[in-house]
Amino acid sequence: MESTKYKVLLVEDNELDQMAFKRVVEQNSLPYDCTIAGSVTEARSVLASGRFDIVISDYRLGDGTAFDILELAGYTPTILVTGAGDEEVAVKAWKAGAYDYLIKDIDRNYLKTVPITIENAIRHSKTEEKLQLLSGAVTSTDDSVYIADVQDRIIFVNRAFCETYGYAENEIIGKESEVLWMGRGQSADAGNLLQAGAAGSSWKVGFYHRRKDQSIFPVSLSRSVIKDSKGNEVAVVAIARDISEQTLVEDELRTANMELSKRSRQNGDLTVLALEMIETSLANERFDRAKNIAEDFLTLARIEAGKMKLERTEFDFASAVQRAVEAVSFLAGERGVELKSSMPGCELRVNADYERIVQVLTNLIERAVRYVHRGGNVTVRVKDTGSQIAAEIEDDGPAIDSEEMLKTFERSGCITEQLAGKYEELTLGLPIARELVEMHGGCLWAENRDHQGNTLCFTLPKSRVRREVSVAGASMGAE
Repeated sequence: MESTKYKVLLVEDNELDQMAFKRVVEQNSLPYDCTIAGSVTEARSVLASGRFDIVISDYRLGDGTAFDILELAGYTPTILVTGAGDEEVAVKAWKAGAYDYLIKDIDRNYLKTVPITIENAIRHSKTEEKLQLLSGAVTSTDDSVYIADVQDRIIFVNRAFCETYGYAENEIIGKESEVLWMGRGQSADAGNLLQAGAAGSSWKVGFYHRRKDQSIFPVSLSRSVIKDSKGNEVAVVAIARDISEQTLVEDELRTANMELSKRSRQNGDLTVLALEMIETSLANERFDRAKNIAEDFLTLARIEAGKMKLERTEFDFASAVQRAVEAVSFLAGERGVELKSSMPGCELRVNADYERIVQVLTNLIERAVRYVHRGGNVTVRVKDTGSQIAAEIEDDGPAIDSEEMLKTFERSGCITEQLAGKYEELTLGLPIARELVEMHGGCLWAENRDHQGNTLCFTLPKSRVRREVSVAGASMGAE
């Protein structure tokens, strides 16, 4: 059992049961910070003033029942304690949101099961929290996304789902996903599949779904199982795309729509891939990695939707380089890579979005550090070319064909490489860098020498140059 100290609220109006609970905690040195409330009224005051990891409530209380406590506890995991004969009530409470229930016996032997019940409830709660993180990665996608738990109850829907299916979020959460199907009891493998998707694709097309108003419409569907760190299935993510318009288009528009559909499917596959990578990161408790994947995915989605706004300010380009180098220096140290940067003896001013330029530099430098051999060298050079600033990120690793490298700058090429399984982790940094550079009026390209070394280059329009009296500090390094 984990040694984490949990904040536990016991709602119990029987003083003998209160004392028995305290005694079990003390005798077994359980890692609980316990608070006891003797009524619903007292519990309401306690819950309003603090946050708890778990709530344990007797069913029958002097001024109410455990159903009142469930409502007050909100998302806090709640365990119900009932007397013998109240099992039916306990099951109803479980269905209403209680994580578990215990049957109180005369000898209070039920208290022996409290520690493992608390541990399981908190673990279950943390799993749901991870699912919430996962949901953030798909909030802005235009495809309809819903997540169902192992009982097939819907626990999450995104904005596009509500718009497509006509449900408000609170109307659909908790319902079984079969309400979406044309025929109740059908599933993604049922007979209402018109045709399978393309070979190698996770998509299947031609299902019929039902909106809230009972209207039927065709969808393409991709489903992915989420597992915890022990390999247990905990939920299913489904991505549904309304293909009504596609099925009704005129013959003369089919050629144009084929290209559009191809790109849409690729974006959908990227969504699935991002979800899978986030799932893996969460299962391995790599929360920073999951957050970075979600942020990269949402950045591409905003660019695709034309919703990426640049917050331009004038700043010295050297400050952005220094911040990016510092951001990657830890990774460079881990890999034994010598990371250096060199600036000209003048201040180079640009009018650009500072955070986005730092993002570009960080993505390119990180790519170089990750793919150069251990113990290799990466150098960031900045040059004044007159009307532009040129940044070069050079490594001394094995030379990569320039055309092959440029494919990774193209959104479609990068996604294709990812879907082909050429990389162990989702890497969207290069296409993001190219998109952001071009949004600033610059350009990005790759160069290499014959046998060794690669250089990633980009330019930005320059505001002005202020010559310094001294060029001291023109070269800076990061260990």
